[in-house]
Amino acid sequence: MANTDTPLMRQYLEIKSRYKDALLFFRMGDFYELFFDDALVAAKALDIALTSRNKNDPNPVPMCGVPHHSGANYINRLVNAGFKVAICEQMEDPALAKGIVKRDVIRVVSPGTRLDPESLDAKAPNYTHAALPNSADGSVDWATVDFTTGKFWFGRAKTRGDWLAHAMAQAPAETLFPDTAAGEDLLLSWRDAMPRVFAQTAPAFYFDETYAAERIREQFLVSHLAAVHPALSGREGAPGALIKYFQETQKAPRIPSALRLELWALDTAMELDAATVRALELFPARAGHGLGSSRDVSLLSWLDRTKTAMGGRMLRDWILRPLTKRPQIEERLNQVEELLLGHALLQPALNEIYDLERLLSRVSLGAGAMAGARELLALAGSIAKASELAQLTSVASLRERLLSALDPRLTELARVSLESLAEKPPATTREGGMFRKGHSPQLDELIELSENGEQWLASFEARERKATGINSLKVRFNRVFGYYLEITKANLAAAPAHYIRKQTMVGGERYITEELKGFEEKILTAEKKRCDLEHALFREFCAKFAELSGPITEVARAVAQVDVICALAAVASEEGYVRPKLDDSTELEIIEGRHPTVAVAMKRQKASFVPNTIKLGVRSRFLLITGPNMGGKSTVMRQTALITLLAQLGSFVPAQSARIGVVDQIFTRIGASDNIADGASTFMVEMSEMSFILRHATERSLILIDEVGRGTSTYDGMSLAWALAAEICERIGARTLFATHYHELTQLAGQYKGVANARVAVAHDGNSIRFLYRLEAGVAERSYGILVARLAGLSDSVLNTAEAMLAQLESQSRKPKTPADKNQLALRLDRPRGGEPLAPPAVQVAAAEVAKPSPIESWLTALELDNLTPMQAMAQLAQWKQKISTSNTQH
Repeated sequence: MANTDTPLMRQYLEIKSRYKDALLFFRMGDFYELFFDDALVAAKALDIALTSRNKNDPNPVPMCGVPHHSGANYINRLVNAGFKVAICEQMEDPALAKGIVKRDVIRVVSPGTRLDPESLDAKAPNYTHAALPNSADGSVDWATVDFTTGKFWFGRAKTRGDWLAHAMAQAPAETLFPDTAAGEDLLLSWRDAMPRVFAQTAPAFYFDETYAAERIREQFLVSHLAAVHPALSGREGAPGALIKYFQETQKAPRIPSALRLELWALDTAMELDAATVRALELFPARAGHGLGSSRDVSLLSWLDRTKTAMGGRMLRDWILRPLTKRPQIEERLNQVEELLLGHALLQPALNEIYDLERLLSRVSLGAGAMAGARELLALAGSIAKASELAQLTSVASLRERLLSALDPRLTELARVSLESLAEKPPATTREGGMFRKGHSPQLDELIELSENGEQWLASFEARERKATGINSLKVRFNRVFGYYLEITKANLAAAPAHYIRKQTMVGGERYITEELKGFEEKILTAEKKRCDLEHALFREFCAKFAELSGPITEVARAVAQVDVICALAAVASEEGYVRPKLDDSTELEIIEGRHPTVAVAMKRQKASFVPNTIKLGVRSRFLLITGPNMGGKSTVMRQTALITLLAQLGSFVPAQSARIGVVDQIFTRIGASDNIADGASTFMVEMSEMSFILRHATERSLILIDEVGRGTSTYDGMSLAWALAAEICERIGARTLFATHYHELTQLAGQYKGVANARVAVAHDGNSIRFLYRLEAGVAERSYGILVARLAGLSDSVLNTAEAMLAQLESQSRKPKTPADKNQLALRLDRPRGGEPLAPPAVQVAAAEVAKPSPIESWLTALELDNLTPMQAMAQLAQWKQKISTSNTQH
C-alpha cells in the first residue's frame, strides 16, 4: 500500500518488527502515535479517538495518538490493562536532522519493568519472576528480582507444586518462561493458578546455561560464577534470563542496584505458602494477585507504622518470612525493647528520607528512567538525613550498621550535590535551571547570558547613546535580522564609522557592531548551550551515584531496619504488647492471647474481645476443637498462628504472656475456595492443600485445620478427616489446632497420645444461642447449626422443616437397617453439610458401614413418649438401671 511505502512508515514497520509483543509508542513531534493493530487496541483500551493516516487512501492506516507530555499516564493505563508498551523516541533534533528523524526504542514498560513511582505501590515490592522446568527430575529452577530495588534471589523447587506454592506467595507482577514445550506447559499451570498476573515466554536462549552465565558475570562484574554465589552452578538459567530481559527492555547493560544474588534458603526463615498468606489475612488485597484479604484488616495494615517506603517493603518481607533461628529473633526483640520509649525521637528524621532504593535505580538509568534533578536532590538529601538518623539512634547495633554503610565518599557526594543543585529544580533535564551558580564557571557564564541578556542590552544601549550623542538610538530584535541598532534619518550623520549598515528603512537605518554581533551569537545559543551543559553535568552526578550503588543500597537497608524496628516498638508501646519468650522446645503456650486486628476492630466498635489461652506441648500437641459456627474457633486458631508469626518476625505480641518453641513453618487449611479455571472444586483445593501440608510439615511445625472434609458426603468427609488427623498425630507430631463439626473425631483423644479436646463455649436455652467466644476443655454438645441459622434470619418455615428433618434423620440413625432400608441409608450418607453426623463412624471398619444399635438404643427408639406417664418413665428407667447393674456384676 502507498501508505506504508514512505520513509516514515518504513521506519515504523522496521522498529515494530523488533517489538511485536508490545504496543509501539512512536514519537512524532509532540505526540506518541500508534498505527495499524496497535492503534485499534490502544484506542479501545484508552477510550480515545481512532483516526487514520491519509484518509483519502482506499485502505487508510488506522492511527491514534496521545500527547507526549502526558504519555506516562497513558502508558500506565495500558500496562494495568495487561499490555507491554515500547517507547520509541526521536534520537536527534528534528530541526537539525537530514532526512527522516532517527528514532529508536529507549525502553519497554511492562508490569515488572515499571520504574515510574506514580505507577507503583511505594511500600510493596514489584517482582519479576522467571522459572525454568527441568525435565530430568521434575524440579523447577527459579529466580525473582525487583528491578526497582535490586533485590535478587534464586532457588530450586523439587516439584512443580512446590514451585507454584512459592511463586504464588511471592505474588510477582510479571513472570517469564522459556518458549519451549516444557516452558509453555509451566506457563499454562501458572495462568491457571494466577490468571491475572502478566505472564509471557522469552526466547529459550535467554535461559541457556552458558548464555545466562555470561549475563550473570556481566551483571556482577566477575570472571567466575562462584564469586556471585557458590550454589549458582547449574542454576544459572532463570537469573541469567532476568538480567537479559532487563537489558533488552531498559536498554541498560546492568540492573543498577542488584549488587548480589542471594540463595533462597529455608534454614533461617519460614516460607509461607499462598493459602496461609490468604487465610491469615497477612496482606491487603492486591489487584490481580488475590493473595490478600477482601477487607483492610490485614496484619500488614495494622503493623505498618513505618515512615519510609523501604521500611514498608522490609516489614512486608519480614511478615512473609518469619525467622526460624532463635539468636536472630532475639536480636530483633532486643532492638524493639530498646526502642520502646525512644521510637518517637527517630520518626521526624525518618519522615524526611525518601525511597533510596528506587531513587538509585532511576538515577543510575538517568533520564531514560524519567529521573531528573529532583531525584538527585531527593537522593542526596536522604543520604544526609540518614547521617542524622545514625546520630539519633540509641540502639547500638542499628547505629553501627548505619554508620558502617555511610561511606565517606557517599556523604561527600551528597554534600556536594546539595550545594550544587538548585533548591527547586525543574521537572525535566531539558529545561535548564538544575544547578546553582558557582558550580561551574562555564555554566555561570551561560546562565548570566540567558538570564541577564536584557540587562546587558539595556546597558549597551545606554552606552551607545552616550557615545554617539543620539538620544533616540534604540537596540531592537527581530527573527530575520537578529539584534540591531536603529537610528533615525535626522541622526544618520552622527553614526560612528565602526557601525555596519544592515538595512535601510524609510525613516532611518539599521546597524550592527562587532560587539553586538558577538553578543547575539552568545545569547541566541546560550540557552541551548546551558541546557546541554546542565544535562551533561546531571549525567556526571548520576554516574557518580551509580558508582556508589553498593553503599547506597546498604544505607537504604539500614534505614529500613531502623524504620521497621521503630514501627514494631510503636505498636508494642501503644497497644500494650509483651515480649514473647522463645526456646527450642516443641511447646507453645499463649496466655490470654488476642487476635491483633480483630481485637482492635472490636475496640473501635466499643465491643469487648474475649482473650483465650492455648497450651500445646507433649501432652496436648493436637487440640481438637468443636463448637458452633461463629463461635470463635477460627479466630482462636488464627490468633495463635499470628502471635507465633509476630514473635518470630521479631515483634512483641498481643497476650498476657507467650512462650513459643520456635516453629519451622506455619500451615493452614482454613476457608473454602475453588479453582474453576483449573477444573478444581472446593473439595479438590482442600485436599490439595492438605496434601501439601502432609508432605512438608515436621514435628516443629504449627498446623491449623478448619472443617476439613466438609466438601463431600458425610461419611467420606468424616473418614478423610479422621485419617488426616491420625496421620498428623502418628507420623508428623506437629503442634496442631484442628476444628471440626464431626463430633466423632473427639474419639481421637482416647486413641492417640497427645490429643486433647476443646470447645468454644456457648449459652443456649433450646431456641436461642449466645456465643461466649471462650475456649475451654471438653467436647461441644452439638454444632447448633439450626440455632445459628435462626440468628442468620432464616424464616420459621425453613427452620421448622429443618428441625423436623433433623429429628427424622436422627431417629432413622438409631433404627436397625435392612436391605429394604437402602434408600434411607443413601439419604443419610448424602444429606447436606452443616448438621450433626448421624452415627459415629466405625473407625476399624469401612466408613459407610452402619453400626448395629445396642439393646438400650432399640428400647429408646421403640419408646412411645406421648403415651408415657412420669411414673411409668421412672419405672422403666429403674428397670434398665437394674439390668445394667446386673450385667456389670456378671462380667
